[in-house]
Amino acid sequence: MTLVIELRRGVAASRTGRKPGPRPAAGTLERIVVDDEFWTAIEKLGRHRLPTLADVDPYGDTVLRGEAVGRMVRELEGADLARLRNAESEAITTLLAWGLRCRADGDLRIGFSGD
Repeated sequence: MTLVIELRRGVAASRTGRKPGPRPAAGTLERIVVDDEFWTAIEKLGRHRLPTLADVDPYGDTVLRGEAVGRMVRELEGADLARLRNAESEAITTLLAWGLRCRADGDLRIGFSGD
């Protein structure tokens, strides 16, 4: 089952706390397309250990932002990623890296779209 995962920049409602200048462009910044390796990784690491990712709707759209991204990062940091194979590890480590970027920049979010 194909899943498109995107790192997106949302439209900021306020300029508070930003540096002077134009707003960063909204939309997709990065995109990965995964097949079964995402779901296999979730199963190997344990659905109970990664409830945020386990709740992603494989047939719909899910967006993680704010506290949900923080939960996902904490869950992934506590997981044993060494148990994953190449494609599985790549997908999960990309999500972890994107999650860390989202925590640092409040305008970023992670979107999941099922096929």
